[in-house]
Amino acid sequence: MIALLFALFVATMGLNYYGRTQAGTTLFLITLAMSIYWLKYHATSQLSIQL
Repeated sequence: MIALLFALFVATMGLNYYGRTQAGTTLFLITLAMSIYWLKYHATSQLSIQL
């Protein structure tokens, strides 16, 4: 998931670099929402180790 988020942020930077600022902003907001979802539901959950 982290690799996907980094790839989307790189794509956002690429879109903004090539002048596609509206598409870059949209992708940035989508990626930001995915980051918040990941933080809320995955990074803060308790570890369940099954031995």
